[in-house]
Amino acid sequence: MRNLPLKLLLPLVCLACGHSDRDAIGRTEVLIETSEGDIVVRLYDDTPLHRDNFVANVEAGIYDGILFNRIVPDMAIQAGDTSLRLQQRAAVPDAGPAERTVAAEIVYPRHFHKQGALAAAREPDSINPRRESSALQWYIVTGKKYATAELSELQALRYDASVASLFGQLQRDHATELHALRSTDHAAWQERLSAMQLQAEQTVAAAPPRPYSAVQKQVYARQGGAPHLDGDYTVFGEVVEGLPVALRIGRTPVDSRERPRRQVAIRRISVRRK
Repeated sequence: MRNLPLKLLLPLVCLACGHSDRDAIGRTEVLIETSEGDIVVRLYDDTPLHRDNFVANVEAGIYDGILFNRIVPDMAIQAGDTSLRLQQRAAVPDAGPAERTVAAEIVYPRHFHKQGALAAAREPDSINPRRESSALQWYIVTGKKYATAELSELQALRYDASVASLFGQLQRDHATELHALRSTDHAAWQERLSAMQLQAEQTVAAAPPRPYSAVQKQVYARQGGAPHLDGDYTVFGEVVEGLPVALRIGRTPVDSRERPRRQVAIRRISVRRK
């Protein structure tokens, strides 16, 4: 998701699991108090940069009083734009430069975009090939359910998108050469593009996107999520309490830019347990 795992009996796994199971994914819990109710997320220990960055933002009060800035129906609710607040306060914590990033920690397929997953927003690959995360913006997956046939279609689309992404990167890497050829030798320019396309296809064919596992298929069918985002964004936590609140926020009417038509606020975020 621009600047905007799951558990199966197991996903319901951490919506209804014991403390020992929860400790296996991390001990840090964060309480998100919204105008629609409370949500508790647990942060993963195997994404420590994102965990610590989120905790630091929370403890600095950066998110207190901000609004959910983007809602994508059947996909996710996004927050972290510190310029959008329920009301301006006399002293607003300095969030630092909006372009701050955190190095990617994509632990896939262990963590995937099941319903309730907490992940970091980022800029697209075209300007962010390392898939570094925004240090401020995050989202919670609301998603929808997917049948096996739909996941197969998504898998094919992911393959095509990987080829297109690599082809685009090759063109950017050789922009000077391509520009010169296009101006002097159109046939050679087309031949060079064809060679790059073939290189992209062969590279992806040698290491194709990982197919959805049996666990993912089961979770996406029973619980739902946003499988088309898998492997591209850092998932660093999950909702353990208050999932219905997140889903209710996800049903908020939006405009053509996916902005909520009414204000949905984060009143306060606090670290509940470390």
